[in-house]
Amino acid sequence: MKQVPMKFKGYSWSHNPREIVFENAKQLNETLAPFGKSLVQNTGRRNMKISGEGELFGADCVEQFKELLGLFREGGAGVLTIPNFPSFYAEFESIRLIGKPRNDVLTYGFAFRELMEERGDRRRGVIAAANENLWDISYKYGVDIDTLVRLNPQVKRPDILAEGEVVRLC
Repeated sequence: MKQVPMKFKGYSWSHNPREIVFENAKQLNETLAPFGKSLVQNTGRRNMKISGEGELFGADCVEQFKELLGLFREGGAGVLTIPNFPSFYAEFESIRLIGKPRNDVLTYGFAFRELMEERGDRRRGVIAAANENLWDISYKYGVDIDTLVRLNPQVKRPDILAEGEVVRLC
């Protein structure tokens, strides 16, 4: 089975990062009470941080890094797709060059921050982003492609959606 590449806002990694860390945390507030006691209040989960390291290969590895740096500087939210995990909206939080480039190899680090507020409402549907199709939405929201086709008879070709088109999920 061929593993799909990691993707963000139209950029596909030629080689998936060798290490990816999913950092999940909750916001806990502790209040000290008299007699050495304390109260802990869970105010919900924080947006997940996805970080890692990878390598860029080839004579153009510096140019590949510059392309990633340009994507970082562009800013804005986008769909982050990581193999074997549901896609989600994220912001490119950081990118770093690690060490000096070696012959045709450059090591880099990255971090993305999940944007929970960008998620679509499954009860009503989602709005298609630029260059999205029904398979992207199926993968992103975990809804079977046949179900999406059945729920969206207005979509004549599952491989083509207009930007801004509403897609029912259930």
